[in-house]
Amino acid sequence: MNCSRACRIRWRNVLSRVRPEQKLSSQKEQLEIDEKMTLSDEAESMLKKMLPSLKSGDEPAKQNHSADDEFLNVASKEKIDMDSIRARGFLKYRYNYKPPDDLENQVKGAVEEVLIDVGDDIRNIDLTKNRRLKFQLLNLLGERLCHVVPNSELHKMKTVGDLINFYGRPFRNLTEYAQMARDNKQTLPKNLHVMEHPFRFHPEDTHSYHGGETAFPGKGGEVFSLRNKRLYRQFKPKKDWFDFEEESFDYTRQDEGMPWDPEIAERMDRYPTKRYNLKTKRFKNT
Repeated sequence: MNCSRACRIRWRNVLSRVRPEQKLSSQKEQLEIDEKMTLSDEAESMLKKMLPSLKSGDEPAKQNHSADDEFLNVASKEKIDMDSIRARGFLKYRYNYKPPDDLENQVKGAVEEVLIDVGDDIRNIDLTKNRRLKFQLLNLLGERLCHVVPNSELHKMKTVGDLINFYGRPFRNLTEYAQMARDNKQTLPKNLHVMEHPFRFHPEDTHSYHGGETAFPGKGGEVFSLRNKRLYRQFKPKKDWFDFEEESFDYTRQDEGMPWDPEIAERMDRYPTKRYNLKTKRFKNT
């Protein structure tokens, strides 16, 4: 066996000397493999950045995809209008409207663009004869004044004077109760106190006078109706004795991923004109 193995080794060396082309081809293949295995400058710099985190055992820094988020460039948290969010689906208008000083001049300019024969008295111009011209006039005024006539009052707009009277009324996205609570002119009686929002207990409010300690353990925390769930926080109290080992409350949300979930709600607040679809798990323009 040892003799046969030695013969094989000798014959292999002889053949390698006789056929040097095979040896050169193997060397070329090895060089190509080495070139493929070498890192580019970008990959090497990326690995150097990840090296400190890999040594410490932390997770590598994730790429920032905030630029691809379609909601981040709409409005920041400071610019979010909570009154507009509360008025959505509840009041006629989500915005405040104040009539401009030159309202009649703007209406007259829109009428002259849409209608051909315009006299001195534009208030008596009848809009019921031609519905197409009426639609064009309403659409033009809605774009210029950023205020549209609701469907419930379209049948009342019979003349241009009705349009001037409608656009001459200011509108607010607040209820009468909220306006009373925000009475800056102090027109309410002195013995009347109005709270705009309810004062609700929450265990995370440790800065309040109760310090996060409830007087009714095992009770409360629920928020009823979809609208109130969208506005107020809720928590799940622990009712059984074995739940009170470390904490008194379970901070896990009951409805994770729903429209009133904080993550979903924050994205909806940045763009109130988008609505969340539960089936597709995506936002849709309204």
